[in-house]
Amino acid sequence: MITMLRSRLSGPQADPNSDEHSCLAVPLLGAGLGALRAYTAFCRNHSQVYQRYASAVIGDPVIGRLLAEAALQELGAQWPTALRSADPRTLGWVLLRAATASRRTATVRVLQQGLRPQEADALVLYYRLGLTADRAGCAMGVPAGVFDLLRHEALRKAARLDWAPHMPKGIAI
Repeated sequence: MITMLRSRLSGPQADPNSDEHSCLAVPLLGAGLGALRAYTAFCRNHSQVYQRYASAVIGDPVIGRLLAEAALQELGAQWPTALRSADPRTLGWVLLRAATASRRTATVRVLQQGLRPQEADALVLYYRLGLTADRAGCAMGVPAGVFDLLRHEALRKAARLDWAPHMPKGIAI
């Protein structure tokens, strides 16, 4: 059984710059009503952060929104598996990171060369997007305490990176 979910995001999670009629259509294979509701809630809770993150790491808000939507659609295609995992947010974040991997800005690529992926993401979410540890950790699928550890380790490592050959002074993530 294939169920098509068409959900318009509204309220505080909606992107005020997107077309009010844009929908996310996702085939949920064999999903029951509970799974549909869980996926709808996931999209409502995470789509704005996904779009902001994708836009920041690739440097383009339009393509960032498209890549975030693609990651959410891929998650929808894997939703029954995601629900059986320890935390669907972790899979969603992995899919978002994969969707943006080939389009990262030079600054983000340099950052990722010296840090683990989650550490680089922690810096982007906290310092570039201004998210709290709770909200950023929730998006990545890790507790706030783990997020803070990732961020602190990333700062320690980033302080030792040689930025000079890779980018002009004054450019930050």
